[in-house]
Amino acid sequence: MKSKLQQGYGSPRWTGELTDCSMPMTFDTYSNCGFGCMYCFSQFQRAVGTTKDDYAAGRVKVVNVEKVKRIFEPGTKSSFRRYVDERKVMQWGGLSDPFCTIERQHGHGLKLLKFFRDIEYPISFSTKGTWWTKDKRYTDLFRGATNWHVKVSIITLDAMKAAAIERGVDSPAARLDAIGRIADLGIGGVTLRFRPFIIGVSSPQHEALIRGAASKGADSVSTEFFCLEQRSTALRKKLGVMSELAGYDLFEFYKKHSRRRGYMRLNRTIKRPYVDAMQKTAHECGMRFYVSDADFKERCDGGSCCGLNDGHKWSRGQFTAALLLCKQNGQVTWDEVAEDMDHYEGLEASTLESCQLFGGSAERCARFKGIEVREALRSIWNNPKTGHSPYQMFGGVMKPARVDDNGNVIYEYDSSRE
Repeated sequence: MKSKLQQGYGSPRWTGELTDCSMPMTFDTYSNCGFGCMYCFSQFQRAVGTTKDDYAAGRVKVVNVEKVKRIFEPGTKSSFRRYVDERKVMQWGGLSDPFCTIERQHGHGLKLLKFFRDIEYPISFSTKGTWWTKDKRYTDLFRGATNWHVKVSIITLDAMKAAAIERGVDSPAARLDAIGRIADLGIGGVTLRFRPFIIGVSSPQHEALIRGAASKGADSVSTEFFCLEQRSTALRKKLGVMSELAGYDLFEFYKKHSRRRGYMRLNRTIKRPYVDAMQKTAHECGMRFYVSDADFKERCDGGSCCGLNDGHKWSRGQFTAALLLCKQNGQVTWDEVAEDMDHYEGLEASTLESCQLFGGSAERCARFKGIEVREALRSIWNNPKTGHSPYQMFGGVMKPARVDDNGNVIYEYDSSRE
């Protein structure tokens, strides 16, 4: 018997990572996820504010399928109008897995898959699910869809550790097999989404996992290190199990080797040997290599850190693409980045859920009332001291050098930081 869903989940949305994301339009079918991964970052967003009661009780809302379809119909007014008209890639699976147990039970995503295949809209899916790769209803829709891309998430080859950390998810071996079935469908690429990378869990078998994915047909790998949100009581309760599996106290390790408190990221020195090894292995296997972590993004083989190749129509109007231009040419200007930001036209920064990106508190966000997103991003670009600026975000790899005739910062590449 199917569980009852509530209607009215609001999706798609603009991502909170507008500054450096190649797919800022992100979509989820359901307000919750059928998988129970300990590290899940979306639980920290949904377990606060107006959504916390529903999240805690396991109540699930679903999108209005017909309303979502209308967003993609010509002439429909929405904040995504320009983005959709330009047919830029939408990310499906931002806060929930599109092929988790909820979709298997209810199938609302299948209705939208049929619609998106009919209009041939470009999509990048992010999933841990495997069942759908053996379900003809789904595979027939994916077959030959060259503008669809799939990222399959695996954090370790160790089946025991994976089962303990990723409750309800099929084994790493089953997910590798799913990569093979997806690759055989002839879509626009399959990426091993090797994240979050947890030292002691993902390693020491990290190179073997990449080789295994390559042998199944994955053409790229995208990695990002686990970040520890010390203010999250939900995560703190789970750290004991994760620490035992990793072989060390995660909280103390992150306190010691992170640059700041709160949302703790490991420093570049700790990450470097793992990134070196993963990049080397990926290239030996003929795979493209990408880093979604703020550190070492300059190692990416393209400006979409999720692993999409340059043939896909993802947004170049973001700082990751700027970083790659800076590396290629020695410098990069604001105009080179802003020329692919027309999809933000008319979009006011203060209205976004991710407004904290532009100011933090609601009071500070109010400063951006009436200011478009592109202008807000320009203010971040021109303030190297702010945490989301290219200089701070990428650990000094992009260094402010001078300003152009319009007062915009020109960044230069510092190869010594690679």
